[in-house]
Amino acid sequence: MTLNFSLTVVTEGMSRLIVPADHRSSGPSSARMPVFYNPQMEFSRDFSVALLSNILMDGDSFLDGLAAAGCRGVRVARECGKRISLHLNDLKPEAVELIRRNLELNRIADATVTQLDLRQLLISRSFNCVDVDPFGSPAAFFPMAIGAVRNNGILCVTATDTGTISGVFRNACLRKYGCKAYRTTFFHEIGVRNLVGFIAREAAKIDIGITPIASFYADHYVRTFVRIKKGAHAADEALRKLGYCVFDRTTLDRWYSPDACEGSIGPIWIDSTSDPEILASLKMPRMLRSVERIMELKERLISESRINRPFFDVDEFSRRLKRNPLPMEKLLSRLNDIAFTTRTHYGPKTFTTSANVKEIIQAFL
Repeated sequence: MTLNFSLTVVTEGMSRLIVPADHRSSGPSSARMPVFYNPQMEFSRDFSVALLSNILMDGDSFLDGLAAAGCRGVRVARECGKRISLHLNDLKPEAVELIRRNLELNRIADATVTQLDLRQLLISRSFNCVDVDPFGSPAAFFPMAIGAVRNNGILCVTATDTGTISGVFRNACLRKYGCKAYRTTFFHEIGVRNLVGFIAREAAKIDIGITPIASFYADHYVRTFVRIKKGAHAADEALRKLGYCVFDRTTLDRWYSPDACEGSIGPIWIDSTSDPEILASLKMPRMLRSVERIMELKERLISESRINRPFFDVDEFSRRLKRNPLPMEKLLSRLNDIAFTTRTHYGPKTFTTSANVKEIIQAFL
């Protein structure tokens, strides 16, 4: 097939990838591109390679359901160090042509390429690992995406509609995800917990439970990896981990609760959104540009999992107390004298702690 747009070759990890030459080198790319490629998502693809190389087994099947140029799927097959049966799918004929060229360029023979509506594919096949990485909300592909994952398999999901999934656009959040939410100072964490909770509720409809492996906010998207457990008992176990976030704007206190109350946010996932044991054992593949960032994220997710509470931001207290921001290291030192406190991955001025709000305020004084 002849493509009527210019191409270029980029390198990510150990893979060489043919992509549209007219792509942005920074910021989110446009869905109007002939074949979607966003170089800013290289970190997401790096993290996927790092995590899946420690989870997938020889002979496992991997579906890149909205593959575009096939970058994520090609990299998983090429760099995970396992014999992966790869399936790449995209509805655009131009994307399918680029996928075939990238498979050839990277000498990947064990691959199936299809040009289908992903929802059609999800109800007709099953895989050990399914990746759903759309432009915008993934909601339209559920619960089909869950049902397409084999028992004990992995589902990887991205949401780039961060304003919606985090509750900034509260009506859209309710429509898309069935969650009542509003803008908070910790809305990125609400987005992560909303995505995991949405997947858990959709899975329960078809008697499937989930266990989060890694979930995070980065750049302009939310990303989660969950393990699929089939059966009504597993679904019930997951549903018990849903609840609500209560935010007291007067005191700045916030906590998770299994029960709703006036003004609470939810339903969302209120248990740990990452598995610290799996993350602690993570080994880094070679040739990843993002190794340092992945290691930092990994350590933050492990630390965050020790406290089940929405994060705080230094600037919240500076504004409330009408004081200059306290240097982060000084704040962490003061709080760690009385309670476990750690930075979070949500931003350079964010932290979570088991100290109460009065103790946090005292640390600022």
